[in-house]
Amino acid sequence: MGKPDHKRARQLDNARIDERIAMTHLKLDDAFVDDILKFLKLRRQAPTLEYLNALLGAFIRKVPWESVTRILKRAATPAPADCARFPFQVWSDAMNFGGGGTCFEINYAFLALLHALGYQGYMTLNDMAETKACHAASVILCGDQKYLVDVAVPLPRAFAYSPNTTAQLSTPWLNFTIQPVGENLYEIRRAPHARPYIFTFQDIPVGETAFEMAIQADYLETGFFLDRVALNKMLGETAWLFNSATQPYMLESFDHDGKHEILLNPETLAEALAERFQMPAAKIAAALNLVNEMSKNNVDA
Repeated sequence: MGKPDHKRARQLDNARIDERIAMTHLKLDDAFVDDILKFLKLRRQAPTLEYLNALLGAFIRKVPWESVTRILKRAATPAPADCARFPFQVWSDAMNFGGGGTCFEINYAFLALLHALGYQGYMTLNDMAETKACHAASVILCGDQKYLVDVAVPLPRAFAYSPNTTAQLSTPWLNFTIQPVGENLYEIRRAPHARPYIFTFQDIPVGETAFEMAIQADYLETGFFLDRVALNKMLGETAWLFNSATQPYMLESFDHDGKHEILLNPETLAEALAERFQMPAAKIAAALNLVNEMSKNNVDA
């Protein structure tokens, strides 16, 4: 009998640990899920379509689509690979200070909650016009029906679709359409809106490892929304958007009555956004300063 290969054993143990850690990013423990449900002001229930829509409605009114946290995380973290905000951190930030994330992060965090509550589903990576794999959304199965779920746009309810027909979703905010345009391809649109096309949905499951690699890659120089402060959140029945790349500074929304704008004073910008989106003014101000410095450096270069 040969000598035990302790080095090989340690390598196998480390590999198992790494695999276990990788597999826990989508898994939330029961106590943490209870904290999330308390935050959302919902009780644990059986996984039904009605409960899915209740969870979705609570999420989009409590957790914003925003770039503040990712801008701050990137600035404070030397290595882009260490920046990724997985579900536990996204939910912790939401509960601690009203943080959210961009589409990769918050849709993944929402899927983690749904999995913990007994739903089955998967992540997808989707295109926006010529920009490939830039938008994340999830697919949730209820019975024999697939539903598109997107807390980033956001879609106010789970959206049933099929490859054979164009589906309509009418809401008090906007009307949405899912139109098949190819094999596993659907065009998502909204109306009335100045920018009716939203994204091209690819109904192709993306595995956990591949999706987490996409989250990590989104913190590289090619990542999205690291160069601007953007916030979007459902306030009542309407989503309000702020984008620091739009001048003059304003809040913008669309609904059945058309477009609405609220101009913002640059001198009190962080405070106004903090009040509107329920995030700390200091964090918003810090992100705005980082973006302004970045823009200045690019001009000087």
